[in-house]
Amino acid sequence: MNPPAQETSRRQHVDAGPRTTLVWLEGAAESAAAGVHLDGTLKRLAALGIEPHRVVARRGRSGGRLARLVRLLLDSVRQPRHGLVVVRWHPFALPALVAARLRGGASVVCAQGVLAEVEAVHPWIGRSRLIRWVALRPLVVADRVVAPSAGIARWVVEVTGRPAHEVTVLENGADIGLFAAARRAPEQPPYCVFVGNLAPWQGIGDLVAAVRQPAWPDGLRLVVVGDGVERERVLAARADGVEWRGTLDRADVARVLGGATLAFATRGAVTASARGTSPFKVIEAAAAGLPVVATDVPGQAEVVRDLGNGVVVPPGDPAALAAAAARIMADGGYRDRLRQSAVERVAAYDWTAGSDRLGAAISAATRAVGRARWGLGRPADSMTEGLVETR
Repeated sequence: MNPPAQETSRRQHVDAGPRTTLVWLEGAAESAAAGVHLDGTLKRLAALGIEPHRVVARRGRSGGRLARLVRLLLDSVRQPRHGLVVVRWHPFALPALVAARLRGGASVVCAQGVLAEVEAVHPWIGRSRLIRWVALRPLVVADRVVAPSAGIARWVVEVTGRPAHEVTVLENGADIGLFAAARRAPEQPPYCVFVGNLAPWQGIGDLVAAVRQPAWPDGLRLVVVGDGVERERVLAARADGVEWRGTLDRADVARVLGGATLAFATRGAVTASARGTSPFKVIEAAAAGLPVVATDVPGQAEVVRDLGNGVVVPPGDPAALAAAAARIMADGGYRDRLRQSAVERVAAYDWTAGSDRLGAAISAATRAVGRARWGLGRPADSMTEGLVETR
């Protein structure tokens, strides 16, 4: 496990280009999506031969949220001259991007979601035009943007006006070896799993309602791993066979998946889902050899179909979720075919498989190194021929 809440620093090899700083303002506990993304980004950088000079992130959960954010913001502006900063997009990430510009550095922003997701948890952001402007400005100021799905990449282009060639689609991945090592015979009585942040757009209400549908398989428990504002929905369904495990480290998540029979990857029928996603949960379940029932959201549905390991159902339809689970649980041969497809295809989604596209985005961004820039508009070379193609 990672050490308790602390920022970490690493020295980069002198021959690996500009000194690189990673900035993750969202809580990056090992079990959180931001923590998984941070670890995956570090793996991709390692595959490129880049050892970060500094990593600005909060791994643990101690202290007040506002105090942690202030400390991280102050630390995020301490960057070397002519360096590179890689930032996970956050509504208050602008100071890190401005610091990079003023010190003649370059920047890459990883847009893992859209503003509607942030506003679903923090509605006050959407009620202020100024705060919305501040929240979106990092996507404008960055020299290059990386997005995990084509839908999110198109959103970045629409809200920033930047050319499409400046936004690289780089799907999320997983630590395939960790989850593959946890594969074992399903436990009895059987259980299914949902792993993820319990956020409004995750469709938790639909999944809990599915457990109460007549079609739901008899004796199939639902284990929920994660935490968030929808926790009370989960706790209220304990009498229906829903078990809440809270937040777990990745090794424990792998063990829970390893003993399951089925996994769910739900998204609600909300604005935040319309732009799509590249879900950790689908890939991790596949690595553990599990069939998946997933809602039909752009990006997520394509991953399930590519892996061939699941059933895709409409969002906002508890009856469809229950029926899909019943189909998989009732047909052992069908279930085994889904498991086998997952095991055979999931290696393509290892974190390191996307390193070349991250490297291309970094190479394009570093063309700006050495030029101090004072404005908060688009990068100076944004209209020149791009080095990174949106896929």
